[in-house]
Amino acid sequence: MKKKLFTLNLIFAGIALFAFSCSKQALLQPAPVMTASSAVLPVTNAVADRVIETGMSLAQMNAVIASANAGDTVKIQAGTYTITGKIVMKAGVKLIKQTTTNPVFDASALSTILTINYNSEFNNCLFSGITFWNIRFAITGAKNTTLKYCLFDYGKRAVATNKTNNLKDDYLEFLSNDSALVTNSVFCHRSADPGRGVWVKNTTNARILNNTFGNGGSTGYFVCAINDNSLAGSTISSNILNRNTALNPIDSLTDHGLYAHSFNGLVISGNTISGWPANGSGGAVKVRNGQNVTISGNTMNGSGVLLYEYSNLPAFPYLKNVVVSGNTINMSATGNDAYHGIGYYRDNAIDMEYSIKINNNMIPAGTIWLNGANLNVANFNANGGGVYSNQTAAGNLFLKTGISNSGNY
Repeated sequence: MKKKLFTLNLIFAGIALFAFSCSKQALLQPAPVMTASSAVLPVTNAVADRVIETGMSLAQMNAVIASANAGDTVKIQAGTYTITGKIVMKAGVKLIKQTTTNPVFDASALSTILTINYNSEFNNCLFSGITFWNIRFAITGAKNTTLKYCLFDYGKRAVATNKTNNLKDDYLEFLSNDSALVTNSVFCHRSADPGRGVWVKNTTNARILNNTFGNGGSTGYFVCAINDNSLAGSTISSNILNRNTALNPIDSLTDHGLYAHSFNGLVISGNTISGWPANGSGGAVKVRNGQNVTISGNTMNGSGVLLYEYSNLPAFPYLKNVVVSGNTINMSATGNDAYHGIGYYRDNAIDMEYSIKINNNMIPAGTIWLNGANLNVANFNANGGGVYSNQTAAGNLFLKTGISNSGNY
């Protein structure tokens, strides 16, 4: 019996010694420090995890992007990032915001707008949910590029520029691109620095969809919202173009709301365009020297559609296969001219118009003016061209004799 008690005492002593040693060891270890951030988020390696973190410099941001491969997504934390040079992209990489708050890429400290040039390294790239201050992108020779849910603001014009001198006042310029998409984005220009929004040049299959250009007030100082000089397949649809009328209508900076020339294949549909004056420098939509264009289902306030053919574009000495259909043009006044509704003018004697059809438009207080001395009636009427079933102000249908027409009232 004594032997058993002795054995049990040894066992209990061992357990006590073990417990004491563990307790001592625990006392010697530093207690973990818990913070609010460490309690919620794991510690991350920004480069390895492809996260641009608040407070990073441009060089650090570029290092994160450099770590990504085609198909990867780089997330951007909310915050304001100072941009002084190029955001270096890689083909196929996507930059998107990490939270519901747009990160701000800020170049507003620079005296003029910062132009960032991209080529094929922007193939298949995406910018989504980013705010850009005083930054423009000139993208040449790329394909399948997308910018969506972005905001562009505070662009600064170069000194002594106007609408024909140094036109680098657009936020996005696409040159010789294929399948560029700009959608659900907002473009702003302020009173001291009026400018442009998006310009597509020699592009194919460009799409400009569901964007907002200006608010008609403090962010609506637009020279021109959208310029199109596309090769084929361009679609400009469901955008809101809202210029501040305080920008002097005869100012040398005024250059139409949506301005297209030298194009082949263009759809302009479902846009709402307001604030451009009803004169030669204005017009909600101006289309000249090109072919195969449909202007349909748009709402225009204050000015309408200008169809022109000038002699100063010898590569496109014509205006062919034009349809202007189903638009609503709200004018405050009529006029016996091309500016107060829908008008056509040609000063070119090398070639001429062909198949221009104007039908089912509502211009309750405006004018349809197709009365230029150079207009060739037979070519205007060709292939279904003519003026049909439009509503205009009483007595304000000015058509050159011989233009096909019916059902207008």
